Amino acid sequence: MLDNRVARNLPDIYDGIKETDELTETVAVELDNLDVARKQVEIEQFIMTASEKFLRLRERGYDILADPTTESLDFRRRRLIVRQSTRLPVTQRKVHEILTELVGHSNFEEYLDAEICTTTFVFDATDATLNREIDLTLEQIIPLNMDLKVARRLMTNLFLPSYLSTGSEITLYPMNIDNLESYTQSNSLVGVQTASTITLTPF
Repeated sequence: MLDNRVARNLPDIYDGIKETDELTETVAVELDNLDVARKQVEIEQFIMTASEKFLRLRERGYDILADPTTESLDFRRRRLIVRQSTRLPVTQRKVHEILTELVGHSNFEEYLDAEICTTTFVFDATDATLNREIDLTLEQIIPLNMDLKVARRLMTNLFLPSYLSTGSEITLYPMNIDNLESYTQSNSLVGVQTASTITLTPF
């Protein structure tokens, strides 16, 4: 009898029967294909493992027009998770979790003023696609008793003029001293390059 997943479960009475061998071989192939299809269905059920084809189907449900040339699959998956996670109204902590899922834990700063119920989020103004998604996400969120503000942070380099200055001091002892010693002190100032951070806050 053939050694396949169907034949090995049949009693010995079917051993050596050509028709049985052919049938078990055919059914074993179909069962293998069915397992592959079932596994693929399971993969497509989750956003983080779904293929690009099924991501497009999910994006249509949220009216998202993705641009594969500029948006990575990882970003598109995170964007879909954020869209599905947004429920109204939400707490300030939930807003923080949503933004963390979208941009990462260390890619923004949050300043909470509990007295006046205001939260300001500061992001790096670098990726235009990510910035648009941040604005769209916050526009759809209605936080619970909290006013949301967004600020963009720009990193710039400043070059300051400088000069090079060198000075020397020499001390001479009287001639009756056998060993003449000299003491030299030099001070130098070289070019300076500094970086500054500019934060644009809303009006």
